[in-house]
This record gives sequence, C-alpha cells and structure tokens, in this order.
Amino acid sequence: MILELAVIYTTRLDACRDFYRGIGLDLVRERHGSGPEHYAATLADGGVLELYPATARPETGYLRLGLTAPPDGAGFLPPGRHTLTDPDGRTVVLTVAEARPGRVPPEPHTGGRTRSNGGPVPPEGRTGVTYAEIAEHYGMSARYLSENSRWGRHPGWPPAVGKRGRTIEFDPDAIARFFGEHHTREATVLEPSRHYTVVEIAEASGLQPDSIRSDISRGRWPAPDGMDGDRKVWRGETVATHLAGRRIYRNKPK
Repeated sequence: MILELAVIYTTRLDACRDFYRGIGLDLVRERHGSGPEHYAATLADGGVLELYPATARPETGYLRLGLTAPPDGAGFLPPGRHTLTDPDGRTVVLTVAEARPGRVPPEPHTGGRTRSNGGPVPPEGRTGVTYAEIAEHYGMSARYLSENSRWGRHPGWPPAVGKRGRTIEFDPDAIARFFGEHHTREATVLEPSRHYTVVEIAEASGLQPDSIRSDISRGRWPAPDGMDGDRKVWRGETVATHLAGRRIYRNKPK
C-alpha cells in the first residue's frame, strides 16, 4: 500500500506555501475546473501533497507529517532530523539525508532524456511511459498533466498501451505527436537591455509567477541584474538565455 494523496486545508495558504517550499517541496499552483486555486507537490514515490484554502471545507487540525529530503534538498537545513512547525501549528518532522562520500550533486531539472522526436524516453526494459515520466519530461506536475483538459483529458490525448502495476503507460511517440499537434513551444521575446520583474517575466514567458519565485528560492534562477525599489529585476538578455533550454508550451493559435 502507498499513500497517493494528502490534502491540507488552511486559512493561511500563502504562508503554508512558503513554509513547505522552504523545506524543499516543489509546490505548483493549480486549479481544476471551477474549484479553488491550490498548490500541489509530487513526492519522490509519486504521492501528492496538496495545500487547499479552507473555504468550502474546514481547516485541517493537528497533524504530524514525516518527510525525508535528499542532501541539499531542504533549503539551508543541515543533515539530520528536524522537528518543525508549519504556520498553522502542525508538526513536520523533516529528515535530511547525509551526503554519501563521493556523491555527485544532482543536475538541475532538465526535463529528462529526449527521443529524436522530442518525446520522453521510457525506462530501461519498458516501451511505454507513465503520467509521472511524461510530466517530468515536459516540466509539470503529474496530477496537473493527467487532470487538465489541455493535456491528459484532451480529446486527442493518446490511449493507454499497457500497465505498469497500477499505473497506465502511453506510447512515447504518440505523446510526442500529441504535443506537436496541439501545443507549440514559443520563444520568449524580451528586449535585451530592458529590466523585467517576476510578474513581467511570467506574462512574457507563460510561466506562473509562483513557479519563477520557487526557482529563485531553490537556486534554479539566475541572480538578479538589479533592483527596482524593493523588487528584483533581470535584463531581458539574462532571462532569454536562461529560458532558452526550458520547455514552455502554449496552445497553438487556431
């Protein structure tokens, strides 16, 4: 048995988002249909932790969570066991693993290996890819990919070709064709010498502001080129260079 989903309902959504991001969870802002905006993080075993606003449902009361993070994967916390408290008073026991001698730090997320047609590569010994593997390849959460009408629930989404345990698999070539037919990668157009804020970068690139802020906090974004009052700013040239290798997909114009 595995834990597939845990949901925390909170009246301090932004504060809880910042807390859990600060200990290493890659929370992504989501919204399903007419439901409320919330945040979701996919854990290493495929389980999902979500933060929802306590509006239609009551706030989650006392809870004790146990999480394990890889070395250098929990902000500035050193290896060892840490007992923390989230903004709502819930206990989070975070274990930061010790770095192994000779261990090479992991490379930043690059979206996984790529086939000649741009699609994801199945694991060794498999011919199909799962939602989680497709999501990692294209830089989004597995839950978002599988439940969004632009992706997994799109009428043109390829049919499953097999199963891996309880997880369904898809033909990677069919997935690549789907992305080629229904979505396109567009270059981010920015004035090279102009300075841009996070919100302006998000508007130009199609990324969510929260995703950019998460990358900044986790060291996955270039250092700012200056300040505009109390706001960090980046030159268009800096941003364009950084985004050149990222997969940013938008709907193709009709």
